[in-house]
Amino acid sequence: MISEIAPITHSTPIGAIFDKSYSCGIFDGDMILQKVLEFFSTHTPDAVIVTQKSLAVGILTQKDMLRALYSLDNTGLPIREFMSSPLQLFDTSTTIIDILDEIEDNGFNKIVVHEDNKIIGIIDKRDLHSICYAQLNPLVKHEYNMVHSLMGLVGEGERGLLKMATTDALTGIGNRRLFEEIFQAHQSLGDRYDVTLFLLLFDIDNFKSINDTFGHNVGDSVLKELASLVGKSIRKSDIFIRWGGEEFAILLRYSEPMTVMKIAEQIRKKIDKNSFETIVHVTCSFGLTSIAPHDTLEDVFIRADKALYRAKEDGKNVVRMELT
Repeated sequence: MISEIAPITHSTPIGAIFDKSYSCGIFDGDMILQKVLEFFSTHTPDAVIVTQKSLAVGILTQKDMLRALYSLDNTGLPIREFMSSPLQLFDTSTTIIDILDEIEDNGFNKIVVHEDNKIIGIIDKRDLHSICYAQLNPLVKHEYNMVHSLMGLVGEGERGLLKMATTDALTGIGNRRLFEEIFQAHQSLGDRYDVTLFLLLFDIDNFKSINDTFGHNVGDSVLKELASLVGKSIRKSDIFIRWGGEEFAILLRYSEPMTVMKIAEQIRKKIDKNSFETIVHVTCSFGLTSIAPHDTLEDVFIRADKALYRAKEDGKNVVRMELT
């Protein structure tokens, strides 16, 4: 079922880990339980896929089989009565990191992969982690634990101080120092892991007038609510920080720029449509750039800031892109 592939990275499509010549257990929902039981006894799969009119609608796991066989009278009944649903379907082009995020966020145990309505296979959460661990773990560990090695701090108290040093006190998200460290970590591992990075820089339109009109307490409230809103709109693997004042930055890992443009546009619309508790309406302008392996943080921010400036010149509340 699982193919021999090139080294896995965060951006590897999930379909790449499947041998597409392999035929996984696929049964129509009207198939009687006895037939599937025979398949389980000879092939010992972890689960099979249940279809209706050739479309995947559920899975039948070993646990489902045990529950169904509690009564031998069930062996003549259709398997759709015992399947687990709803089914979690992912296209073969979905990246490994997106799959892992979905699994963790939604508690999936098994997912089904398809391509052009053709079922490619099914994979267990444990198996996917096992496949990815050896190659993904160094990067993941480096990204998420790297901050604990800053300044050589190792004690519990020092880690608390370190968290304070890398967290924005007002919004509770990361600050510029954390971003700089993680950016350097990404750059040092980028070539090795074939990771494509993008920087999304954005700020609140007319923020000075908000402070001048409503006061700094209202301005602070807007910053905190905005940080919470955006934080819930991105993946856990994306690095979101307050760069300073009303300016924020997100470091994202995706395979191509148009996907990130779409995400930036979704965030922009969500902010535009949000009713903020204090002044009701807030908009933001966005500047996006890709990150080359040789780029310094200064190089990247110059391009992102140039794109952000264009967004302001074009009337604000828009997304503009400046690629390498």
